[in-house]
Amino acid sequence: MIRLSCLFSTCVLASVSAGFASPTIAVDKTTFDCGVILEGKTDKLHAQFTVKNTGDAPLRIDNVRPGCGCTVVKFDTLVLPGKSSVIQSTVNIANFHSGALSKSITVQSNASNSPSMQLTITASIKPIIEVSEQYVTLTQQKPHTIVLASAKKDLHITEVILKTASSGASSTPSWQTTVPLQIAFKVASTDSTRSDGLLVFKLDLTAPAVTERMSGQFVIKTNHPDKPEILLNGSIER
Repeated sequence: MIRLSCLFSTCVLASVSAGFASPTIAVDKTTFDCGVILEGKTDKLHAQFTVKNTGDAPLRIDNVRPGCGCTVVKFDTLVLPGKSSVIQSTVNIANFHSGALSKSITVQSNASNSPSMQLTITASIKPIIEVSEQYVTLTQQKPHTIVLASAKKDLHITEVILKTASSGASSTPSWQTTVPLQIAFKVASTDSTRSDGLLVFKLDLTAPAVTERMSGQFVIKTNHPDKPEILLNGSIER
């Protein structure tokens, strides 16, 4: 009777233990930092997160949902106890401008400790040529100064034009609206270096004489092989 009782108790304990078995999730990092990226030099960022099942039952990953359409993910749907898997992420940054980047993905699973977990992909996008302003207004009274910063020591500006935007109310002949206006300019190094190592240049723009306000896009042409043009919206006032 004693042996039967012990055997019965063992079966009960095994059954109870199996009933409490559950998967738990752990990741090697919750944030993947892609570092500093030069604007226009990289089309895609790649990040990966290692997921481990630290529990004693199979971990089922139901969904890995990106925060936006620019992010694509690949993942395994099942991770056995004690095993690891990798969530692979790709962020399309082909048309992104300079600034801090942060993209999130949400991992949904049957993990008992964290059924919904957020992971983050970060990067810092730096401009090849940094410009002090994004909208330029030129007046007839005095030159307008734009500050440029670049790692290129011999940065030169070769031409500045304004591509005008036609307006139905404009008295300018239609054929003239397609002819870019040449902008007089002068560029000079300031012999100043910023803390991030970029050299500082000053670009003076002088407005041509106009009979009416002209608006459009300034095209600043440079000798930088990775940034041959800087595009800025703006206007020339009478």
